[in-house]
Amino acid sequence: MSYLLSNCRLTSLQDIQVQSNLSFFSCGDKDLDEFFQCDAAAYEHALFGKTYAFIDKRNNITSMFTISNGGIQAKQMRRKLRENVPYPKRLIHNYPSVLIGRLAVSEKFQGNGIGSEILDFLKIWFSDSHNKTGCRFLAVDAYNVYSILKFYENNEFSFVFKSENEERASLQLQDGQTLHSRTMCCDLFPYAESLQH
Repeated sequence: MSYLLSNCRLTSLQDIQVQSNLSFFSCGDKDLDEFFQCDAAAYEHALFGKTYAFIDKRNNITSMFTISNGGIQAKQMRRKLRENVPYPKRLIHNYPSVLIGRLAVSEKFQGNGIGSEILDFLKIWFSDSHNKTGCRFLAVDAYNVYSILKFYENNEFSFVFKSENEERASLQLQDGQTLHSRTMCCDLFPYAESLQH
C-alpha cells in the first residue's frame, strides 16, 4: 500500500500548513530547496507551473513537486516512443505532455520509495478520465546524473533522444558544453487504458 496515499494528503503551495512548514523543508539539494522555499510562489504567480505538496498527519512536508503543461517535439522523439501513437497523430509537431519541473522528497522521508509513489500518482492523475486536459506523456528534464536518470528509468521513463550528442545538438550546445539534463518521458496511454477496464 502506498505510504503517501495512506498517511498523507495532497495539497497546494497556498495551504497554510505548507506555508508554515516550508522553511523547514529540505531534500538535501540546495537548488531544489531554494526553488521550493523562495521561488515556487513567484513561479506559480507567473503561471509557469503549479506546486503541490504531500503532508503527513503531523503537517510535515514529505515531498513536493511542480508541474506545468509541455510538449515533446515529434521530430525529436525516438521511433520506439512513437510506435504506439496512432499513425495519423504522428504527423503532429508536438505531443502534449505534463512536465515535472521539480520533484523533491524531504531528507527525513528519503529511502522509502516516496519519489516512485509520486510518479505513480502523477501517471494515474493525468490519465484519469476526469483529467481537465489531454496529455499523452509525462515528461521530465532530469538532472544528467546517473542515479537520477536510473531512478526515472526504473519508473518507466525513456530518453526522448537516442544519445547525449543528439540532445546536445538539439539544444545547439557546442561540443564540450555540459549537458545538465536529459529529456525523458513516460507514455500515459497504458495507464488510461487500464483505468477504463
